[in-house]
Amino acid sequence: MSFRLKITILTTLLVALLFSFGSTIMIHRSYMDSLTREEKEAVDNAQMVTSVIQISYENGEQTGDEQLIQTLRRLGTYQTSSDVFLLYKDKSLIYGNLQRKNIDINIEKIAKEMKGEGDIYVSYDNDYTGMKYIISSAEMIIDEDTYIICICRDVSYVASMRKKLHQMFISSFILLLFASVVISWLMSTFLVRHLSRLTKATREIADGNLSYRSNIDTNDEIGELSQDFDKMAEELEGNVSLLEAAAEEKDRFMGAFTHELKTPMTSIIGYAELLRTQELDEQDREDALQYIYSEAKRLENMSLKLLQLFVADKEKLELKKVCPKEMVEDIVTHLRPTLSEQNISIICRTEEGLAMLEPDLVRTLLINLIDNSRKAMDNDKKGKIRVDQKMAEDGVTFVITDNGKGMPKEAIEHVTEAFYRVDKARSRAQGGAGLGLSLVKKIVDLHNGDINFSSEPGIGTVITVTLRGGAADV
Repeated sequence: MSFRLKITILTTLLVALLFSFGSTIMIHRSYMDSLTREEKEAVDNAQMVTSVIQISYENGEQTGDEQLIQTLRRLGTYQTSSDVFLLYKDKSLIYGNLQRKNIDINIEKIAKEMKGEGDIYVSYDNDYTGMKYIISSAEMIIDEDTYIICICRDVSYVASMRKKLHQMFISSFILLLFASVVISWLMSTFLVRHLSRLTKATREIADGNLSYRSNIDTNDEIGELSQDFDKMAEELEGNVSLLEAAAEEKDRFMGAFTHELKTPMTSIIGYAELLRTQELDEQDREDALQYIYSEAKRLENMSLKLLQLFVADKEKLELKKVCPKEMVEDIVTHLRPTLSEQNISIICRTEEGLAMLEPDLVRTLLINLIDNSRKAMDNDKKGKIRVDQKMAEDGVTFVITDNGKGMPKEAIEHVTEAFYRVDKARSRAQGGAGLGLSLVKKIVDLHNGDINFSSEPGIGTVITVTLRGGAADV
């Protein structure tokens, strides 16, 4: 059963219950008020009749029963209503203007209920047609004779009015029930229209459409639910995008890793097979062994880089007070002789200060960046590398500048991906596997820092690394 139908049924039942209860009370109170009013009028009428009889009897010329009967006849003539007057003497009927009405009065019961002269007793009775009468009875004692006057008033209209009210109630109830069903259905449709949009949104997201939003802008609980739902969907879409990106990166990594293994392994196996199966002269044999050695070293370097990447990703940093100035100068001093042999000069500019860093990882970062600049050098001109170190409020900044071949703009956003090379042939010839900058990016992330590249083809590259491990107090 739908929520809309539940609202309609419950609303209709509630309206029907309240209307029935209220109408029943109103009809009953109206009926009882009418009877009370008729009883009061009957009592007043009985008092008036007894008073008239007593006055007429006292001033009349006739005596006995004849005087009483004559008075009642005159009262019956003057009365505009259809009241029936009955006169009993010693519980025997001596007069009655029944007007073809068969009213069976239990005079014994009335006499028994009477409490004496002046008392008025009210009761009800029916005639053979089913008409209902209210009977007001009064007792009089005249000349030591006991008389009971019964005035019967037709109150069938009260019952008829109640019957009409019941019929009106039934008609109104049916009409109200129909109107309640229609109105409650329309109202429930209006109330749950936003829930329908939320339901559609959940189905769209379940079917894979993570960009779908409910976009319900109302100042109520459903609006708040919609905002929370859309926020959840946005977070879910973002997480799924990250997972998809991670999966794609993993696929690229595995593809590149497989390719990087396949190329040197094929060469090593080929040259080893050549040495094993053929007799070579000394020069060819030396060349084959040298190639096997160089490819094996490249595999070793790639394995070490992968291990460093794995360790950097899993390692929990323990930051120490480090002097970046001493670290940079020491690295530059040790690398200068090797770079000079390749016609590359290196200089550094440093600042005094202490920062909270992981020294081994930061040394690996600087060596990889300098080595990356070395590989980017153009053999046709003298290479220059400059390492700048500046202290910052929350850490330290390194800037490595070279005059190498540079990179195109479309390559900058991919340089930190594993196994990515701007110039694949040149990097492989120099023993690179495209892992150095990936390791650098991991180290930067572990220090809550960032890395930026600025490069122009043919001019060179500037790499700015900021590590935010925090400044150390001296």
